[in-house]
Amino acid sequence: MRKRWRRKRKEEWKEGQCENLLKLLFLGKGGEAYIDLEILLPYCTLENEPDLLRETLKSNMIARYSSIFKVSKILLYNSRKMLECKEQKERLTLYLTFFRTPPYLRKKIFGKRKELRYSGIAYPLQTPTHTLKSKPQIGEIREGLVLRVKHGKALVEVGLKAPISVNLDSFEAIEGKTVFLKVSSVSPLKLELTNRPKDWIGYEIEDAGRLESYLRRIKGERTVIGTSRKGEPVWENWKKIEESMKKTDRKVTIVFGEPYRGIYEIAKDLSINTDDFFDGIYNFVKDQGTKTIRTEEAIPIVLSVIHFINVHS
Repeated sequence: MRKRWRRKRKEEWKEGQCENLLKLLFLGKGGEAYIDLEILLPYCTLENEPDLLRETLKSNMIARYSSIFKVSKILLYNSRKMLECKEQKERLTLYLTFFRTPPYLRKKIFGKRKELRYSGIAYPLQTPTHTLKSKPQIGEIREGLVLRVKHGKALVEVGLKAPISVNLDSFEAIEGKTVFLKVSSVSPLKLELTNRPKDWIGYEIEDAGRLESYLRRIKGERTVIGTSRKGEPVWENWKKIEESMKKTDRKVTIVFGEPYRGIYEIAKDLSINTDDFFDGIYNFVKDQGTKTIRTEEAIPIVLSVIHFINVHS
């Protein structure tokens, strides 16, 4: 009996039935799980952290979870009528930029800064440009720092034994800025400037400015989801999110509130009609056991649900 069962299972595998089942379970009906994700965080995200140590740890967890779920952009927005939390926004930008930067470039780009004194205890992101081998491989993408530009060539630090000289061709390179390079030959070693890869290699960081202004710019182009414990239960509305994601070609923007004020409070203060700009504001945790959920805790919860909806749509 057992032998017949094993033989039957092998035959099913050969016919591709098991493979199709795995695709259905993990990739959904569409056969692929691509999603263009961006998250919006307030300038004041760090306002409840009492010192640089806890600011660093919080920012590191935001960077880690954003990388795990392949967030394309982290945007910081002004959630107040006046420009407040400016210094906190600048530090959050610094932390997130530092963590996404390949380790071999950090010393040259950031040097020694007081705000980064605790960065050594942070968890590494281990994203594609962070886990390169010491010996270059043909086709691999490296992020480099432009050290000098002269006579149509650029000297670029790419984490090898010595900086590499590359032809600019039609590319623009600015001293002190980073560029992407592709290994075209290993013997002799040759790298060429290239555009940012289409495949995910890390998140970008941008300043979105005022919340209403940014939401107005992306209205109709992206599915905009707010997060709030006062929102509609996501477990009853996930089909609605799924349909909205399909209409916007799986381009999703998720808006998080402040440590002490949620989306509804922010919207009321800024005179924003949430129905005009949000496709929905949802509660992602049923019967939560804590009074509040911190931003760095909410991010993986929300992104997990959104990914589940995406792969099964």
